[in-house]
Amino acid sequence: MYQSEFEIIRRYFAESGLYFDKSGVELGIGDDAALLQVPEDKLLALSMDILVESVHFPMSADPGLVANRALAVNLSDLAAMAAEPFCFTLGLVLPDNDEHWLQEFSQGLLPLARKYNCPLVGGDITRGPLSICIQVQGLCEKHHAVRRSGACVGDKIYVSGTLGDGAIALASLAQESHLGKSFAFISENISANCRQYFENAYYKPEPRIELARRTASLLSSGIDISDGLLGDLGHITQASGVGAKLSVNLLPFSASAICCMSEENRLLAALHGGDDYELCCTLPANNCAQFEEQARQADTPVTCIGEIVAGSGIVYVDEAGNSLSIEAASYQHF
Repeated sequence: MYQSEFEIIRRYFAESGLYFDKSGVELGIGDDAALLQVPEDKLLALSMDILVESVHFPMSADPGLVANRALAVNLSDLAAMAAEPFCFTLGLVLPDNDEHWLQEFSQGLLPLARKYNCPLVGGDITRGPLSICIQVQGLCEKHHAVRRSGACVGDKIYVSGTLGDGAIALASLAQESHLGKSFAFISENISANCRQYFENAYYKPEPRIELARRTASLLSSGIDISDGLLGDLGHITQASGVGAKLSVNLLPFSASAICCMSEENRLLAALHGGDDYELCCTLPANNCAQFEEQARQADTPVTCIGEIVAGSGIVYVDEAGNSLSIEAASYQHF
């Protein structure tokens, strides 16, 4: 049955539960623009990501999982700035008005929107190759917005969670990887549990909102790991005018990554793979104990993987402190 643009908006987005009352949202879906009331003591943080079919997710992907990923990766950007989610808008380009796809996609957005009290307040729909564009709005404490430019010599470098799972997940989904043909599983017959783990890692990354909220005042800089640790840590060092010493032996890996990938490919995935959406942050050494305690209370594993040093660029050392030569090759969008 044919549905107009306005019928789609009403049925799948305005009346789906995605728009709900929230203090500060004066007007949401239904007018030419949303009206938001930003508290005087807050900063408004905005971030936007685009997901394109066959580039960021397979053509056959479950629309509910695609929706979850689309919102999660945007919320991860807010976590990187220590911003609390406020609301979001959605741009959707559809090849047709498939009722099943729209219903599943709409419902796939609900869990994260509700969990983070982040209602849908507007957007647009048009016809074309399947593409999803989400913009999130968040609120930061004026003096505790975390930026890339605050790292200082002597700061410790931490990451949350485990690294490399996003890139490994692409291989498990039979998607082409920028890491090359040698980037493959140890065995083609990986367990069903590992395949499920990697699917969850790709479609259900956990935005580290709670960790960032608890620790914002302790951090000197931060970023989320979307393009690979080396590329994203490199953004911090460049913005801060410092260098970094990275202990590659300390990089945290999941049990599934250790089970299914060689040590060389695990390192490749962590450093260059991207799509992890974990936080990489720096903080003064005397804040580390408090940071680790707050991470424990947020039920978020964190690992110290190096320190900020004078100079520029990133140097790599092994367990014995010997220098390693590693070529920088983070994910590039073009």
